[in-house]
Amino acid sequence: MGLCWNQLEWHESERKKYLRLWVAGKSGGRWLIAKHTAVAVFERLAARQRDLEGKSFETILQSRVPQKVFRFSAGYQPHSFIGTFRRLMRDSGLLKSTDGQNRTLYSLRHTYATQELLAGTGIHTLARQLGNSAQMIEQYYSKLTATLAAERLA
Repeated sequence: MGLCWNQLEWHESERKKYLRLWVAGKSGGRWLIAKHTAVAVFERLAARQRDLEGKSFETILQSRVPQKVFRFSAGYQPHSFIGTFRRLMRDSGLLKSTDGQNRTLYSLRHTYATQELLAGTGIHTLARQLGNSAQMIEQYYSKLTATLAAERLA
């Protein structure tokens, strides 16, 4: 909720460009690398904000705009997006998980971690991205990681 445009920047490595975000959480501040597909989402968010109208995404990043990213077009930022997320999940038929629990915004973090492990991201890399310890990732996802290594273990 607190992410501001001036906390996004391009990072280049081996002639490739990555969007990175500075976040501060329980484990302190750190840079996160966004999925390439997230760039289009950030561009759409910027285009919806009236005070940024006419500014390209590149200009917004370069000029270090201090406004919040997650806000409505008029600039208002609600206290939280929990209600909006709940309605979206309910209306799309995705409110309940396979075990009957209501999905929450926080459950997206679990989904992300699972998808990254399935894609082959290492536990230590994922732990750094999530701001957790590798031990915590192993504790919650150990069944999944053993399954992923089936070919090497068999």
